[in-house]
Amino acid sequence: MRYSKTDAEQIIQEFKKCSISDLDAIFNRKTLPIFHEIEGETAGAILALNPENPLWLRYMIRMIFKSPLGQWSGKNFITPFGKEKKGFGINLFKNKIPPYLFKFDTYIKNAYIDEEPCLTLDYRPYWLSFFGLVDDVRKISDGLLLGQAYYKLPWRKQMWFAGYFILCTLHNEKSSTETRGSGKK
Repeated sequence: MRYSKTDAEQIIQEFKKCSISDLDAIFNRKTLPIFHEIEGETAGAILALNPENPLWLRYMIRMIFKSPLGQWSGKNFITPFGKEKKGFGINLFKNKIPPYLFKFDTYIKNAYIDEEPCLTLDYRPYWLSFFGLVDDVRKISDGLLLGQAYYKLPWRKQMWFAGYFILCTLHNEKSSTETRGSGKK
């Protein structure tokens, strides 16, 4: 299922009402997304941050993702991923310069929270490797993904849970064109 930007915004607003414990229960559904279900652009939003995040992290998240300098709006899943295959994606921003920032690899691995399979968005191979950013993502409904963001600084021994975010798959112009061109509705 794919959503219009308006429908995605309404869904996001409903999920923003959830507490971290509500989101924990939803994330525990343990369903993996499949590439063709999420290919292309998604609308996204940060839902809930870990209240134990250090002050510097809260400011960094606010500056990069929720300010006039950086207004994160979702992710774009570009190439297929699978159990033995890495894919590729990039974050989307409302800013005109640059509208694309922070590349990530996609692959299947066990989640940090429960050692059950999830889709991983790994930023470490790129310039954000200093922060050791990794997102664990699960499908919570058709066209909806819930993610847990983690980071690990070089001097820390384990990953730190930073917070939750949501992604809603958006209508894909390419697939709409292909559908019209094939005579299917």
